[in-house]
Amino acid sequence: MGGLAIVPTLGVEASERPRFPQRALCHQGRENGPVAVLLAASAAVDNSDGLPELAELAKGLTMNHRLKKIGFVVALLGLTVGQLWAAEETAPRPRKASPKPTVRVLIAYDSLTGNTEKMALGVADGVRQVPGAVAQVKKVADVTQQDLQAADGIILGCPTYYANIPGSMKVVIDDWSWKMKVDFTDKVGGAFATGGGHTGGKEHVVVSLLLFMINNRMIVAGPLYQDEEGEDIWAELGASAATGPLDPKISSQELDAGRRLGLRVASLAKKLRRPGR
Repeated sequence: MGGLAIVPTLGVEASERPRFPQRALCHQGRENGPVAVLLAASAAVDNSDGLPELAELAKGLTMNHRLKKIGFVVALLGLTVGQLWAAEETAPRPRKASPKPTVRVLIAYDSLTGNTEKMALGVADGVRQVPGAVAQVKKVADVTQQDLQAADGIILGCPTYYANIPGSMKVVIDDWSWKMKVDFTDKVGGAFATGGGHTGGKEHVVVSLLLFMINNRMIVAGPLYQDEEGEDIWAELGASAATGPLDPKISSQELDAGRRLGLRVASLAKKLRRPGR
């Protein structure tokens, strides 16, 4: 910078240099950048209050020497543009808070052979299709009171035992109300079931789980479907999969039903989410 060479030519010794408010100008640089410092320093030269020696030196400078005058001041302060940028880069910056999830959906399931667990994972995939939705997948026996209270939506799934909910699962979910005293009011619910036969009671299990939710003041919903033209749209009670000897594996269509269920419950829970949760 050409202005840096002006110091010795003006005959100003280091011991005679006037005192400048360096801390204030450094702060100016961190807040508004190097240009702000140069402008502030230039203004300091023009101000004769408290700086008579510097003002006297500056009187002879014309407008054409403006840049040299600024360079003179910067040289006196011992500041460089690089130092100012470094100060700006190293200054502590406030951390941005991570966004909170918009809606939480708990998927609680009971599974003996792993088939119902596969359906639960498919349901979770559907939940995650909703922006901001978080899916929590847990075995029903591992669900805590905190899990239930934090959930905006709850989806239950289980195998079909003699056309009914497994006894062990019935005891667990009943205790959510009887012992844990969880308030389920206006949480959104959905249900799915697996079973050995095509007409072995899976729909009865889904209905039983939904009735448990309705009795606990929840709002229930099922997966949505539509035809290829989009003219006919309908909903079903829940999702189900046949997993017996005649149809041992969960098909892609059955997993799709689970995803649709998760998508519907998460979407509705997001719309109905209570303020402050």
